[in-house]
Amino acid sequence: MSTLFVPKPMKVLLVAGVGERPEAHLFPELVARGIQVDLLCDTTSPYFGPLKNTGFPMTHLKMKARIDPAAIRTIRGFLKTGQHDIVHAFNGRALSNTMLASTGIPVRRIGYCGTMGHLNRWDPSAYLAILNPRVDRIVCLSLAVQNYLRSLGLPGERLVQIYKGHDPAWFTAAPRVALREFGIPDEAMVIGCTANTRPIKGVPVLIDAVRRLAPDLPVHLLLVGQNRDHELQGMLGNNGIRDRVHLTGFRMDAPELMGACDCFVMPTLKNEGLSKAVMEAMCMGVPAIVSAVGGMVELVENGISGQIVPPGDSQALSDAIKRYADEPFTRKSHGQMSRDRILSLFSFPVMVDRTIQLYQSLL
Repeated sequence: MSTLFVPKPMKVLLVAGVGERPEAHLFPELVARGIQVDLLCDTTSPYFGPLKNTGFPMTHLKMKARIDPAAIRTIRGFLKTGQHDIVHAFNGRALSNTMLASTGIPVRRIGYCGTMGHLNRWDPSAYLAILNPRVDRIVCLSLAVQNYLRSLGLPGERLVQIYKGHDPAWFTAAPRVALREFGIPDEAMVIGCTANTRPIKGVPVLIDAVRRLAPDLPVHLLLVGQNRDHELQGMLGNNGIRDRVHLTGFRMDAPELMGACDCFVMPTLKNEGLSKAVMEAMCMGVPAIVSAVGGMVELVENGISGQIVPPGDSQALSDAIKRYADEPFTRKSHGQMSRDRILSLFSFPVMVDRTIQLYQSLL
């Protein structure tokens, strides 16, 4: 369990872009713990709308590129007049603009890295942000991301691993009858998957895994997200499983729909720092089947809070799905353990404490 960590007085400039749900909850919690903050963010983001409605002080900043002169001027203006101890950038674009804006200003700089496989030491643009030696600390989304940055030669003392903490109270599963909209029978076991279907996400592997199931096994797949794989429709027609694979396109209610499913599958092929969609499903007690890539093996305990399969192995994935179809008790047990795992290792209070401790360490 997290214990309340009370920081020394400090002032932090938060540069957040469009943000995510954990950040939108983190910022007011920092203020509640006695930290002075200024927040620069895209105030039109759905994550920051509720925060804006509370009157939380924020300034609109929409960064259009990694080098955005207008954004750099805004950030630099705050740093020159605000007497901040720390500036914390929450994504790559925010960090590159922050590093340019903070030149010559005595402030500690924190960046963020949540993905893997995207950096090259021979790419000069990488030194605008993550590889910039003036970045004091880099928050790594997972241990896998931390190890990836170490492999690029970044000093270990600059890398801090903090999971994006979640709270099950943030999510409410849609009622099961909501799945009728997509033609899914009430008695089916439903696999959920939220992913923009780029090749790296491995959706064709999932489609093939469903094809390998016995035709009389009542399993349906609900696939939410933009379809960027032109071969996907052809796969459905050729495999003869179109009737039990349901593509919804982009949905604002994707987390709620996943909560109505019986299990969640993330078949990523490589470089998955940590899946937000999997964490959201786990918050609602939906067990996950994930590929053994990146931070996924940190999130899911194989055989305890879910199942882990080799990436790209459609037969192993099909076997894991069949197990959940044949063993509803196992499925339910894994779902409960999933929620418990979020409440312990991946909880929002732990994220808050570790963030404040990071700030304290820089002072």
